[in-house]
Amino acid sequence: MGIKRYIILTVIYLLGIGIYAYSLSGETYSLEIYTLSINLPIAVWIVLPAFVLFIASFFHMMFYSFKDYLYQRALKKDFDSYKSAFGRKVLGEDLELSYKTDWFKFIGKTLKTVTYKEVPHDVTLEDEEIDSLVNVVKEINEGKVTEIKKYKLSLKNDLRVKNSLNKLEADPKFAATILKECTDECSELCRSAYLKFLGYASFDEIKKLGFTPTKETFRIMMERYLDEEDKFDMPLSAIEELLLQFKATREDYLELAYEIKIKLNPDAWMALFEKLYNSPEQHAQASDAYLYVLYELQMIDKIRDILDNSEEDEYAQFKTLLFLRDHGKNVDSGIFLRFNKWHK
Repeated sequence: MGIKRYIILTVIYLLGIGIYAYSLSGETYSLEIYTLSINLPIAVWIVLPAFVLFIASFFHMMFYSFKDYLYQRALKKDFDSYKSAFGRKVLGEDLELSYKTDWFKFIGKTLKTVTYKEVPHDVTLEDEEIDSLVNVVKEINEGKVTEIKKYKLSLKNDLRVKNSLNKLEADPKFAATILKECTDECSELCRSAYLKFLGYASFDEIKKLGFTPTKETFRIMMERYLDEEDKFDMPLSAIEELLLQFKATREDYLELAYEIKIKLNPDAWMALFEKLYNSPEQHAQASDAYLYVLYELQMIDKIRDILDNSEEDEYAQFKTLLFLRDHGKNVDSGIFLRFNKWHK
């Protein structure tokens, strides 16, 4: 029952009792307390206890009504806070909020333990703001580029990373923007941006980034270097340095010798691998490549000198090559070396 209704009905009830009592007796009664004397109609004395009870019950109802009002307000605030927290959860973020009611304290804690995936197609959240966030996540997961700056997501937020990857896929030149903010070259986003950047940037621009070279990144640069239509220019000294930095194997040096042959004239080709062979740091790995270059340039005497001074089980492939050549069996050295590599 509402307070207003309770007051009206109580007043009517008290008036009814008072009028009825007065109709039975209109006399007065005097109540004396020490020196105080109160003289009132009997009807009033009859109504007075009920009136006192009414006043007490009124304040009782007001107190609990106000208490319920505060609780309901706290519930509403907690619900609004929960919606905000859920919205951030949809975006892959956790929002630190304090709840006033026990129900939402529990719900708020459990929300931190779950991961948002996707709202099923047959479920409607019926909240415009959250529905818009759900749509943003859906578009990004579908590979679309969406404007999400206003959401102020953290740098490592999965959604932000995925959106940047989508933009990178649509526009490789966006890699330069991503790389300016990179603090961890091993992260998925920085690594992807770096690989895209390698596809169009100059060697000087690539070098300025200071990323640690790998076999994969070296291969990308070499493909551009060997492409006649690509104006990518890389000094031979840089190639030497990169081979050393990513700890190239014997196979890597030999593969480089096969490929770079088309780019360099014989003297430059010879000079490069002779330098690598004579380098204390690269001698062991570059020796097969150097022997291959010597064989291709028909510098057989130099090969014999190296083979004669080698261990019995060292350079077996090249010893076989020379054996076949000496017995009139000229074979393609590149194919022979590759075949033996695959069948070791």
